[in-house]
Amino acid sequence: MSENDSRTKEAAKQLLCGGIAGSVAKTVTAPFSRLTILYQVHSLVTTKSNRPKYAMNLRGGFMKVIERGGLSSLWKGNMTSVLHRFPYSAINFFVYENTLDIITGIHKRSEEQTETAGSLARRVTHTLTKVQQREPRLQNPPSATGETLALHKFIAGAVAGTAAVIGCYPLDLVRTRLTTELEGCEHYRGIGDAFRKIYAAEGLLGFYSGIAPTLLVAVPNFAVSYSVYGTLKEHALDDDLFYNLRRIDADSGEPKLGFLLTILCGAASGCLATGITFPMDTIRRRMQIQNLHIDPEHRMTSRQQLIHLVKNEGLWSLYRGLTPELLKVIPMVGTMFVVYEWSKEALDVKHNR
Repeated sequence: MSENDSRTKEAAKQLLCGGIAGSVAKTVTAPFSRLTILYQVHSLVTTKSNRPKYAMNLRGGFMKVIERGGLSSLWKGNMTSVLHRFPYSAINFFVYENTLDIITGIHKRSEEQTETAGSLARRVTHTLTKVQQREPRLQNPPSATGETLALHKFIAGAVAGTAAVIGCYPLDLVRTRLTTELEGCEHYRGIGDAFRKIYAAEGLLGFYSGIAPTLLVAVPNFAVSYSVYGTLKEHALDDDLFYNLRRIDADSGEPKLGFLLTILCGAASGCLATGITFPMDTIRRRMQIQNLHIDPEHRMTSRQQLIHLVKNEGLWSLYRGLTPELLKVIPMVGTMFVVYEWSKEALDVKHNR
């Protein structure tokens, strides 16, 4: 097999692994996702101005959804979510791995040039001073190396998030609108009908309504998530404290994260990223559905949405739905990274960071 064919095969494997991981994780956590979105947009769609909250507590929210549409309604919009998540996660992981390869390659070449120059300088100094004792090898300080690697992951995650959002945004918008529809008040009959009606009523740009705040969520979210996950993974593999939680690959003999370590690293990175980006996530959800519920002359920009929400409902309104979102993080991120790592091993993908 030629080198180009081999690269194409590896790329296809990465896309498949990312898509499988995202789709499985999204299906597992769909009930939490729907409840989070209903909390975020309820005050925008409700006719009862004195009830800005979808429900007073988590249990009440789940019961309200089930009473109105049955148990299966917790997964309403999940098919669109999976259709969105498969290419979204596939692009995300694929771009991340390859961007990290490029950045790391550039960094290594720079280090080699620095090392070559340093070696030449030491040889000249050795000759001139006739030093007989062997000189110590020049090395980068561990802290500087660690910071650089973390920065690589951060940049790669940001690039991956941007590519995934732009490539799959129309599906994300349709998913949000289908998910927030209440039983008996449906505006769309399905995915195809939603695409037709949005195009007819709002034009091509209607599919990208709210993309600016979405990028402000996705880019830092993935940048933080990937960099934190990768850093924690490296620490867990190097520190003897986690020795019993690691496993050894049967073929290569290399240490790898065990199931529990994968869950913990993924959940920690997901919780941190969610806490940072959740307020803007609330704004983006409201931007995605406002064209359905608000007259054109009263529609707001992202900035206006933010100011209006804080002024009228308080700062904490930006965090409505945070509880189910955080409860979703552990199974969501944990499942995604576990399935991704498992898929890479099953398909013998060569990237194992």
